[in-house]
Amino acid sequence: MAEASCARLPRRSAVGGLTITRSVVETLAGLVAINSVNASLEGGPGEAELANHVADLARAAGADVEMYDVEPGRPNLLAWIRRGNRPTLMFECHLDTVGLDPMPDALNPRIANGRLYGRGSADPKGCMAAMLHVLHAAANDPDFPVDLCLAGAVGEEIVMIGSRVMAERRPPVDAAVVGEPTELQIITSQKGAVRWRVRTHGVAAHSAMPEQGHNAIQDMARALPALARGIEPHLSARPHPVLGNATWNVGTIRGGAGVNVVPDLCEIEIDRRLVPGDTATEVLEHVDAALDDLRASNPKLRVDRDSPFVDIPPLETPHDAAVVRAAQRAVAAAGLSPDPLGVAYATDAAMLSGIGGIPSVVLGPGNIAQAHTNDEWIEIAQLEQAVGVYLGVCEAFGEIAA
Repeated sequence: MAEASCARLPRRSAVGGLTITRSVVETLAGLVAINSVNASLEGGPGEAELANHVADLARAAGADVEMYDVEPGRPNLLAWIRRGNRPTLMFECHLDTVGLDPMPDALNPRIANGRLYGRGSADPKGCMAAMLHVLHAAANDPDFPVDLCLAGAVGEEIVMIGSRVMAERRPPVDAAVVGEPTELQIITSQKGAVRWRVRTHGVAAHSAMPEQGHNAIQDMARALPALARGIEPHLSARPHPVLGNATWNVGTIRGGAGVNVVPDLCEIEIDRRLVPGDTATEVLEHVDAALDDLRASNPKLRVDRDSPFVDIPPLETPHDAAVVRAAQRAVAAAGLSPDPLGVAYATDAAMLSGIGGIPSVVLGPGNIAQAHTNDEWIEIAQLEQAVGVYLGVCEAFGEIAA
């Protein structure tokens, strides 16, 4: 199998009339080589080094760069090319990746069989590399059809804290293209998610004298059917033509100190996926009503619910929105299907749209099936094609939204 280091591949690529002396492949290799594992994951250094690298590339292109910490040492960035009197389009991509294990040489980008391998190559640094080349094109073309904002957000892989803060700050843009590996298919709908913890409380005792204690695990066994009664009747209340029904899952359970001890605590974590029209508030109202009924019928049972530790709204961007029509025109011109799709997973687009009110689509090179794997890769041909597609979105959006 022939392999080559990206550094040994001098390439030139004509993009929008601008000759880029550094190829998008080399740009991606530079991004992959930087460890940006989410700081909430074990051993993760966070996104600061990558954010600074992207900021330096953007400044070198002539962009005005704004950076602010979402958490200490974890900056969002926005790089602007603004000339005024034209629509403003945001290209947004998260900066963090999942952990490096079990991928060998995760930070050593390599090329084999028309693919670039490395952690983040598909999710999401291929998108960021292509977006950087569009930023370069915008900076060097005074007649570029849109004002451009390249945005990088921290923390997408865990709770989407970066895009939430970005959306709350209401950046002055008209629409957003969010970079995720969609194989350059247009995503306009996605499920949201709300996640929370439920605890039952008991009294510890020696298992030889269980009557002196109260078993929290057994109480959780009583709580689970009550939770199901509060959740399951509502899952099919709003069937979505693309996404289907809402779902729920009990993903973790913890309790007990030892087999010879009556457990005094049991905790579960619940994931409830939302379809458009669902809200976390409504979901949790149903849950709380079910738990109230359980307490009323079991006065000795002590159960409580935490506030959500994840709250991501669903996404539903109308197909007649300017950004959708622009994306359709661009992918069709590239010989790809312009039909919008939906996905069950969540992206930063949910925050930008649901909290920031920014019409958003998800669109990027790479296959989501390669994300988080031990041999993550992206097709180089599709990576290079993405630059042209993103430029096409700019051109079409400039006409449609003007």
